[in-house]
Amino acid sequence: MNAPQPAPGKAGSEFVLRLLSAIVLVTVAVAALWAGGWMFAALAAAAAVLILREWMAMSGPFSFRAAPWALMAFLAVTVVMAQTEPLHSVGFSVLIALALLFARVTEPRVAWLSLGVVYAAVPAIAAVVLRGDGPKSFESIGAVAVIFVFVVVWATDTAAYFAGRLIGGPKLAPRFSPKKTWSGAIGGAAAGVVAGLMVVGVAGLGVGPVTALVALLLSAVGQVGDLAESAMKRHFGVKDSGVLIPGHGGIMDRLDGLVVALSAAAAIGLVRDWFVGGGIAAGLLVW
Repeated sequence: MNAPQPAPGKAGSEFVLRLLSAIVLVTVAVAALWAGGWMFAALAAAAAVLILREWMAMSGPFSFRAAPWALMAFLAVTVVMAQTEPLHSVGFSVLIALALLFARVTEPRVAWLSLGVVYAAVPAIAAVVLRGDGPKSFESIGAVAVIFVFVVVWATDTAAYFAGRLIGGPKLAPRFSPKKTWSGAIGGAAAGVVAGLMVVGVAGLGVGPVTALVALLLSAVGQVGDLAESAMKRHFGVKDSGVLIPGHGGIMDRLDGLVVALSAAAAIGLVRDWFVGGGIAAGLLVW
């Protein structure tokens, strides 16, 4: 017997719901990115808290009922603090994660919570650090750096979906994500590089082979992040990380690639800033 197919009207309403949700999310993100400063830090903190909440819902429950709420409050403050004290923010997050890791002696599940703190905090801090304290403008190199990472990851995801459907071929990681193919991964990476170079070119920065390699690296690690989140969902037997975003699932489902890509981008910028100066955003983009 064939499985029942969704009615045309229902499919259409789901598409509209997904589209409206995406428009709202993009509008909020663009406004906060343009404003920068504390507004962008607050948005990053909110995203981190929601990611940790979904992580706890998947990996819990935990015996200590009040502690998770205190942990989310701490995470929000830590991410916002990254606007002025990024190293302290990372240090506090790592200390809390280590403390939770030691607590697994009495409750083994807490080890997952420890990993969740790092998973939620580091990319949010990375986003705040990349945006920096530049002016309210998309011309700020910090804003360009964040846009660069977002565009590379989103172009990769979109192109990978269509390339995989059109070309097909061997599966990329069937154990974790049965629908992903090598053709999709390669097509997505190519699109991510092209999209990233377009952002840098429009911003008036130099476009060269090293910039293309950076975009390729971010595209690759973004796809790894996507697979890692799929593996976690399979481990805990859930289809979506949550139901926060109508038509899309949870926030982890939408930001899985960005989590790793933002962290990698900030690491690249930080290392280059140590050696050549100019700031973390410039360290990522100016070669």
